[in-house]
Order: sequence, then structure tokens, then C-alpha cells
Amino acid sequence: MKNFAFLIASLLLLCPRSAKAQVTCNPVFPCTDDNVSIYFNANEGNQGLATTDSIFMHAGVLTNLSTSPSDWKYVVCNWNSTDTAFRMWPLGGGIHAKRYNIRAFHNIPQGETVLKLAFVFRTKTGTLVGKTVDNGDIFYDLGCTGTLQTLMIEPKVAILSKTIGSTISFKGLSSENASLTLKDNNTIITTLNNTLTLDYNIPVTAGLNHTVQFIANNGSSNVIKTFTYLVPNATVSRDAPSGTQLGANINAAGTSITLMLQAPHKNNVFVLGSFNDWQLDTAYQMYKTLDGKSWWKTISVTPGTVYTYQYVVDGIEGVIKVADPLSTLVLDPGADRFIPASVYPNMPAYPTTKTTGHVSVLEPGKTPYNWRVPNFQRPLKQDLIIYELLVRDFVARHDYQTLIDSINYLKSLKINAIELMPIQEFDGNESWGYNPNFHNAVDKYYGTADKLKEFIDVCHQNGIAVIIDVVFNHTWGSSPLTKLYWDAPNNRPAANSPWLNPVATHPYNVGYDFNHESEYTRNYMFRCLKNWLNEFKIDGYRFDLSKGFTQVNSGTDASGVGAWGRYDQSRVNIWNRIYDSVQAFNAGAYVILEHLGDNDEERTMANRGMMTWGNMWSAYKQFTMSWSDNRLAGVSAQGRLGWTMPHLVGYMESHDEQRNMFENITYGNSLQTPAYDIKDLQTALRRVELAEAFFYTVPGPKMLWQFGELGYDYDINYNQRVGNKPIRWDYLTDYRRKRLYDVTRNIIHLRTSNQQVFREGNYNAADLDNEYIKHFHVSHANMNLTVIGNGGTIATDITPYFQNTGTWYNYLTGETLNVASTTTPIRLLPGEYRIYTSVRQPVPPAGYVPFTVGDEKIVELLNDFQVYPNPSVANNATYVGYSLKQSADIQWFVLNNIGQVVYQSVAERRTAGSHQESIAKQLAAGTYMIRLKVNGETVTQKWVVQ
Repeated sequence: MKNFAFLIASLLLLCPRSAKAQVTCNPVFPCTDDNVSIYFNANEGNQGLATTDSIFMHAGVLTNLSTSPSDWKYVVCNWNSTDTAFRMWPLGGGIHAKRYNIRAFHNIPQGETVLKLAFVFRTKTGTLVGKTVDNGDIFYDLGCTGTLQTLMIEPKVAILSKTIGSTISFKGLSSENASLTLKDNNTIITTLNNTLTLDYNIPVTAGLNHTVQFIANNGSSNVIKTFTYLVPNATVSRDAPSGTQLGANINAAGTSITLMLQAPHKNNVFVLGSFNDWQLDTAYQMYKTLDGKSWWKTISVTPGTVYTYQYVVDGIEGVIKVADPLSTLVLDPGADRFIPASVYPNMPAYPTTKTTGHVSVLEPGKTPYNWRVPNFQRPLKQDLIIYELLVRDFVARHDYQTLIDSINYLKSLKINAIELMPIQEFDGNESWGYNPNFHNAVDKYYGTADKLKEFIDVCHQNGIAVIIDVVFNHTWGSSPLTKLYWDAPNNRPAANSPWLNPVATHPYNVGYDFNHESEYTRNYMFRCLKNWLNEFKIDGYRFDLSKGFTQVNSGTDASGVGAWGRYDQSRVNIWNRIYDSVQAFNAGAYVILEHLGDNDEERTMANRGMMTWGNMWSAYKQFTMSWSDNRLAGVSAQGRLGWTMPHLVGYMESHDEQRNMFENITYGNSLQTPAYDIKDLQTALRRVELAEAFFYTVPGPKMLWQFGELGYDYDINYNQRVGNKPIRWDYLTDYRRKRLYDVTRNIIHLRTSNQQVFREGNYNAADLDNEYIKHFHVSHANMNLTVIGNGGTIATDITPYFQNTGTWYNYLTGETLNVASTTTPIRLLPGEYRIYTSVRQPVPPAGYVPFTVGDEKIVELLNDFQVYPNPSVANNATYVGYSLKQSADIQWFVLNNIGQVVYQSVAERRTAGSHQESIAKQLAAGTYMIRLKVNGETVTQKWVVQ
């Protein structure tokens, strides 16, 4: 009889335009070794591919070894592959077909049991996808088990709601002739005997909850499949209890929760979750608020129990099933399985057999985090030295615990703020985080909410503020805000979306653009902002793509960039409103904008109290490479027209720019003086030092991008732009890079230990616009500062223009300079710089102090000479490192404090480049000198053994 079933299926599938299921198969009940024809109906499900005829199949299988529905096996087609072997054949009417042999196509080994075929359909680039109605993966059961099998073709969803007087179209198949019966709440409504198919319109004659059973009986086997539907009660309009906020509200005792979803123009909303065994039930139908904008429901719960839930919205024409947009924790069946327990221990279990898609999590009565620093005193805005950090590419375990363990590294760098790139729940795991879907939830890939709180607490204990990068310009397709109001035929947000524009109003948009004029967007955004400030005690925000917060339409292509960047009063009004709200939530919280727009607009925002990003990457990289167009004045607020408030966060590089060190070693100037090649690693690192001397000494907030202090030099497009980058903590063992770290931290220390000088001192930012040969001054009653540097590639005399005569101090060496004339030139070698203070500062720790050479011939030959670590611990390994411009005879000596040689290396010929040698002799604690002889000339470095 099975062949007859195949004939029936063939008749159905040879007329695919009439097929209603999203995926159908011929044969209907396939075996692993069968040749199958797969038919995909792009007009069903999420309809994401309804407007294209070029569709590719992404296919795998679920087997007895799969651990979850997301654990696909034997996926043979890469996501971005354009191989025609994976292309579907368009048959018209939205139907697309593909024929293949299951075992051969997937290369399935013998002995493994295949349970389901698994599909996602896509365009060539993968930007558009065909999934289920709730954006889940598509599965098709295999039926070749030798037993009676059934298939429900319709209805297409497991849960749906209807109205009395309507009907539900049911289509069912059996693998062999059987008695086929439909029961509605255990009442038989139809039976057909000795048949393969059952096609019936189920009348909806009664309200409330219904369970429909499809029963097949062949005399020896009885197979039952079910689906549920309900008839909603009439919507009751009633305002929520006073003080109820959007999202989940847990009462103080943890015995009840009040859920509130903002979703205007909807007909009904139900709560579906672990508290009702994931069954659609009128007892969990939500009330509508009197203003018609929101839905709410209070549910009794048990303190200490973990609950999961979703909303089912407007199931009259088709179910919309979403997690709570304001979830603080969500489960993702696709991404979560790749998060190890070491990063997120005891992750709540996903209700695999109960639902699909993102699921919200609540734990009423959970013990709150015990803050050690409940009232952190934030650094003033103008004092900020911010370290921008991407957790994934900073520590290999990509978790907050390892960040906590790394706090001493960050603290010793002397920074006073950390800016975390987006940590709110985003699509997938491997991401920069600018593809958010739940702005109020902690992304689990980096750890638990409590670990994040502990990291923030530890930062505060160490005097470090925490700023988080947030993305409210847009959201992603998996966001509930996107799903709730979706225009499937046009594959974009619906015109009546309360939050999102159908088409972005500005260029360079990604994802789906928020309408920031909408009260619904404000309600959602402000609820998130308040939660992060109050629940996590963060110190402020960096807002991504803040220039996009406008409804003034400048188009979506590059031709609109000019119009988009012009002064926009409506955008200023939006940002004033956001800033005022943040201050109302938590006075003094930072608001930093990645605006990069009109000077007058940014100045207006700065005057209001906001800070804006000051992108000076181009000028600083030109300076480090020793090319023209290296005017640096714009790194200071004073260097921008009309600015009076020091609210410009200047930076030399950020996550969006190519690394300065990569630019140096790739494009650095080596034309004027062959012996001075900026592409050389050591020279390139010294050029970064030079830039830092004219960066951190400039008053106003500053930012550095992670590992810039070690000269990180990987191409931004390594492993694609947003792909994982190598984590090179081993750079610390390279004396040349360790020197840069030490220079960086000590110049920053000069800033943070003299905050009044840099906060109140007078300076002229225009001095930074001198090409190549630069001098810069900060003048204050407590101390004067003069910085000079040679950005060229040949030795040059520089007039320092000291503010006063008398004794000055070279900050990095402690050496004194008696100044009789403020304009007496000082000769600087290419790339050399000096930071002079009029008041002696504590000499920074040894180990990076620039060596002094009496004979310039040695300078021309020797790029660098270091002892590392310095100071070192007795009996621990210590190294002599040096870099040669050309081959030379080398020998080095260790002398005690009375000049006796206590150890010496073998005299050898060394090639050009960098060399590192170990001091093998164990020496007692004390002060020593390391003398390096290069072709008979010597240079000496002090070495302290502790």
C-alpha cells in the first residue's frame, strides 16, 4: 500500500502551486536511502524569500546523535556557497524544488538513524532567508521505520487562535491505509476508514481551549498527533497595577510577576510558558490597558524557581510568537549550545520539545548581587582616559571572570575608564555586538549577569569607571520589535510598526532603523537605559551611530551623506531628551556619542553636557608614518571651532579604524633616509610613542583601543573585518612592545597624577598643527609642561619655546635641563620626543627609559637597547634586547655598582634586526649596569635586581 501513498503524494506535489505546506517531500514518508524531491513554498512561513527566484538550500539532518534541534549533522553546503548543487529550481508561484538522494547528498554513515531533514533557505548572499513563521529552522520527519506513520500538512503551526463560526483547514496523510479520525477535546468530529488521506474543515463552535487529535489506526498500530487552538475571550481593558513598567515586574516577595508588553493595534495577546506547560490557555490571556497601547498579566510564581516564557500575539490570521522585548535574559536554541559551562555555568534549560525561537527567562526571588562599591565616584568627564575593549578579542575565554583576573593589567596602565563594546544580547555569538536583538539582556557569550556586576564592582574598587557601548540606531530581524510588525511581502518592518521605520532615513544604516520620534521607541529605550544604570551600576553609555537618530530623510545611499551630516535641530532635540532622561535616571552618567557630524551640532550637544567621539585616526597615523596632513589640533575641543566645553573624546584609533601600527609597518616613510625605515618594527613602535607624547598630554578626555599600548599590528580585515583577531598577550614578552606599554602607562600616569594641571591649564591646540616638527605647551600655576617631537625622518633642531627659564625635567628619564633661553634649539633625532615638566615628577619605573648615546654614529647603527624586565627579581630570567640597523660586532657586559665586570657575553657578529639574549648568571639583589659594545662603541643601561 505504500506505493499508493507515494502516488497520492506525487499527485499532490506535481501541482506545487496548490501546495500550502512550507516544505513538502516526495515521497511523503522518505527513507534515508531514498531519492527525494523537496518543495519549498516561499509564500509560507516568514515569507522572507517571497520576492526572489534565486534561492539556495542550506540543509542538514537530525540524527539519534543530535543533542537538540539546532544540532544539525552532515551539513554539506556552506552558508555563503553559490555552488549550483545547492540551488533550488523555481517552478513558479513561489514554489522551488530540489531532488537528491538523502544518504549520498549528506554523506551519512551506515548505522546512524536519521530522524529529520533540516532546512533554512536563503538568497545567494544569505541576507534574506526563508524560515518558519516564527523564524525557526524548518524540519521534515523521516518516516521509513516499518511502522504506521502520519503527517499533518495543515495546520502549519502548532498553536493558533480562531473565532466562533470560523473553520480550521486540516489535511493529514497516513503511510498506509488506516482508519483516520479527528477528535476535538475528545469528541469525534469525523472518521474515514481504509484511507490514506483526511481533508476536513474543522468547525469552530465553542470558545476557550481545544486539543485536536489526528488518529490513525491500521488494526495493529495506533498513531496520534495533536495540535491546539483556542477561541480568545473578549479582550478586557483594564489598567495595570500602579507602578508597572514595561517588561517583567517581580513583586518584592518573589511570589508574583506582572508582565507588560507594549503592542498597540493588536487583537489579543497570551502568555505561553513553563507556568502553563507551554499550552495556549485563556487563563493566560492578557488585559489591554485603557489607552490601548499595552498588554499585561499578573501570574503567581514560586520564589527561587526559574521560569521561561513567550508571548503569542494575534493568532487570528497566523501566530506571532516572541520573547519579551525587555527580557533581561533570553535563551537561543541555536547559539547557546556553543557557550561552554565554564563561561556560563548552570544555564537554564531550553524548553526544546515545547516551543521554538528565543525564550525569556525569569527567576523571581533570586538573591540580589551584593555590591562592595555601591556609590562609585566617577572621574570627571575631562579627566577620562578610556580603554575600549571587545571581550571576545581581549581574553581567550571571552568571559567576565577572565576580565576580572586581568584587572591589574588595566589598572597598571593608569586608565580610569573601560568602554565595553556591545554586551547586550545580539544575534549569534561571534560578533562585535552591533547586531542587537534584545537591548535589555546580557549576552550569555560573555558570562552571567552577576559576573558582569562583579566585573563592574571590581573596576570601581580599582577606581575605574565602566561605560557600555549601546546600539539604539537599529535592531536585528530576530528582535521581537521586528517580528511583531513585519511586512513579509516587502521583507521589512511594517508601516504601522510602533518602533521601526520601514526604510532607514539615513545612509550607512544596518539592520532595521529605529524611529526616535516615536513615543514607543522612547519607552523601550528609556526602560533599557534605566535598567543598565540602576541594576548594573554602569557609569555611562557610548551610543553607536548617534547621527542616525533622526526622521529627517537623507536617503540610504552615499549621495545623502552630506545632507545627513548637516545641522539637524530635530536630532538635537532627540538627543537633549535622551540626555535629560539619563541624567534623571542617574545624575552624572556619561553620554558619549559616535556622532562624527556637523561641528555646530556637536558643539551644541557638548554644551548640554554630552561628549562626542573625536576621530583623529587619519592625522595621527599620518604623523606616525611621517607623511603630510598630520595636523593634530582637532584632538582637542579647543582645536575645534567655537568649542568651550572639553567634551571631545579624542582618539588615535578605535575598533572602526585600521591599526596605526599596521599602517606604520605597511606604509611608513622610508624614502628620505634609508637607515631610518618606519616599516621596521622597532622604529614603528617608537613612532607610536612619539604620537602618544602629543596625545595624552593634550587636555580633555582620551580613548585608546585595546592592545594599542602594545603596538597591535594585525590588519583590521584579518579574518574579515568583524572576525576574531589573534589575542597576543605574548607581546608582553617582547621587550620592544613592553617598552611601548611602559611609555604609554607612564605618560597616562603624568595625566592622572596631575589632573588639575590638565583640567585647568592653558594651552594652544593650534601648536599641534605644525607639520612634522611639533611643540606643545600646557601652562598652570602648579606646573608647566612642554612637549617637543621630531615627526620627520632626519635629525632636526627644534625650538622648544619653554614657558620659563630655569630648571626643567625630562619626565621619562628624570634628567635635568638648565634653560637659560627659552628659544635655544634642541636637536632631536627622527622620531625622538621629549616631555619636559617645570616641576620634578617621580621618575617612572625603569625598563623603558630611552637610552642615551654620546656618539651619534652608534645612534645611526643601533635602533634600540633594553634590559627586560627591569627591575627584575633575583634568580628570574632577564634579557638583553637590542636592534641593529646593519650587521655589527656585539658584546655586552654586566658591571656591579663599583664598576667591576661580573658577567660578559661572547663577542659575536650579529646581523641587522632584533636580537634578544638571556643573562644566564644568577646575581644578588642590587644595582648593576649593562654595557653594550657595538663595533667598539658602547652604550650603558641601569639594571636593578630586587
